[in-house]
Amino acid sequence: MSDSKKITFANRLADDVRVTHEMLKLPDGQETPVLHHHPSQKVGVPVLYVHGIQSHPGWFTGSAQMLARAGSEVFQVTRRGNGTSPTRRGDAASAEQLLGDVNAAVKYVLEQTGNKRLALLGISWGGKLLTAYALRADVDNIDSLTLVAPGLKPLVDVSIATKLAVLLALIFRPGTYFKIPLNDVSLFTDNPEMREYLRNDPHRLHRATARFLFASAMIDRIIARADERTLKVPTTLILAGRDRIIDNESTCDLMEWLADRPVRVRLLDATHTIEFEREKGAFYEILCQAVGEER
Repeated sequence: MSDSKKITFANRLADDVRVTHEMLKLPDGQETPVLHHHPSQKVGVPVLYVHGIQSHPGWFTGSAQMLARAGSEVFQVTRRGNGTSPTRRGDAASAEQLLGDVNAAVKYVLEQTGNKRLALLGISWGGKLLTAYALRADVDNIDSLTLVAPGLKPLVDVSIATKLAVLLALIFRPGTYFKIPLNDVSLFTDNPEMREYLRNDPHRLHRATARFLFASAMIDRIIARADERTLKVPTTLILAGRDRIIDNESTCDLMEWLADRPVRVRLLDATHTIEFEREKGAFYEILCQAVGEER
């Protein structure tokens, strides 16, 4: 691919949506970047948009811009340790720290917009994080939860040997790094251009610390231990029919168990990162409906 056609973060931003680069102060005093997409005319509640384990906001600016064009004020927060966040790369102290970061982001969105409610939108691992948050949060602030190929029931996981090594590292060297088992770009997309983008993306996260991986497992535990019908937020589940990372059937079963009302399920003919499909019209339309529908 020639330099003029390379897919970059900058040239994926739309001209008709104003974007500001902001910093969110986290509970421990650290800061992390926020991409704030301002619609020309606001309609409905603002959106907190949370990315996945290897990704960063740059992967999803297209859908963020589309939501903004539809009238949603969108906040893409970079998770600590990912993307261009100045915090230690691939690291988090605990599940409670990660959930506390989400809570700080929720407060930031509400303060910045003056709204009393917001929509939560989580992609892949970010969907898992937001599910755990919504199970424990003050749901009076949450208008809806939209999960896109959420990492609730993965088909890909670290090996048993790696899990044992992580547990050992937690005792002696919790900052030890381990590979995230998603480095094969074909797991994310069949689109050759986007595969090249992923291979060359300097901000993609390839490794995480033992304590981050343990924190991720503790988030799984929060969700697994939740009682039936304890997720009290209107939820939309958007799944990729050709996903090689997520077990769609098990994900649907889990959400039906958790949710206190019917979950809206939308299945698209796509691989895991639906954003990277050549034809994204149906995805964008479903996304705008999910976060923009009046409750």
